[in-house]
Amino acid sequence: MMLGRTSDDHLQALADAAEAYVLHAFGQRLEIKPSAPASLPHFVLDRYKLWLGTLNGRSVALMAIREPRQGATSDYLKHRDLVRQRLGADLSLLLLDQAPNAIRRQMIERKIGFLSPGTQLYVPEALLDIRERTPSITTATTDHISPTTQMVLLATLQGRGLEGSKMTDLAVRLKVSPMSLSRTLDELEALQLARPHHIGRQRHLNLAVKGRELWDAVRDRLQSPVRKTRMISGRIDVLDAPLAGESALARYTMLAAPRRQCRAVLSLRWKALETAHSLKPAALFDDDQIEIQTWTYDPTILAQNGVIDRLSLYLTVRNSLDERVAQASEELLETMEW
Repeated sequence: MMLGRTSDDHLQALADAAEAYVLHAFGQRLEIKPSAPASLPHFVLDRYKLWLGTLNGRSVALMAIREPRQGATSDYLKHRDLVRQRLGADLSLLLLDQAPNAIRRQMIERKIGFLSPGTQLYVPEALLDIRERTPSITTATTDHISPTTQMVLLATLQGRGLEGSKMTDLAVRLKVSPMSLSRTLDELEALQLARPHHIGRQRHLNLAVKGRELWDAVRDRLQSPVRKTRMISGRIDVLDAPLAGESALARYTMLAAPRRQCRAVLSLRWKALETAHSLKPAALFDDDQIEIQTWTYDPTILAQNGVIDRLSLYLTVRNSLDERVAQASEELLETMEW
């Protein structure tokens, strides 16, 4: 396990990866929310980051150890039942970032439920044991690039200073799990866009091509990040949902701004934002209508001044049938400083 106290941003990225993994592997939405009830002792809240959610119709508490140490498993056994009782959870799962085979065997031998995104979900109370049995997929022969890999490429192309960064730092900056970043580096190396680069035990990003040459190599593999578009009524801050679509295009080009604003949010965050801002489906004559795009990666990571980044925007509008929009999308590339 990694040494030192793990940041909250890193742990939240791990929780987001857990939600995505359970949805992919089990077809269930965890819908977890951070929890820090006053009913729990301070030493528990200091040692663990907690989330409450549901799994297969039962309430579940996820616990991530903030500072892994010797004997952490024994300590967890002492605290697990207390957390479950105080939070009223049917199940409790230890959320693991790195889970070598020896650690997972120890968890199973002690019947400790755990979730390691991309690796295994073990819930002894529910007789559930789902493991990643398929090998990592090499993408050299596929048509598309994964969302996390796409985000890394777009950030690099737009001068966000990722080159040379170690994997754990990239995970924090991009708010994704180290497991996702490891797969991204595998993917980039398989595509011969990056070279293997280690300093000590840490992998670092080392791209083989850069600038316009990189863009030309990947543009046909990149996809629009938009998963779904919906019309809602209400207000939401641009820090949570930056301008997207024609609203963003109007900020970067001479295209006139549309009457109705378009915004973008991460798909996994949509439900929480919908609740937090009391958003509702728009009715025909609502004056506060907003078009919301839900994305495969977090648009706020690359957004600037409340507007999505140029290249993600280009990918969302490049196939528009509206000639005005199509022409404006090409202007986005003309103004890029490769």
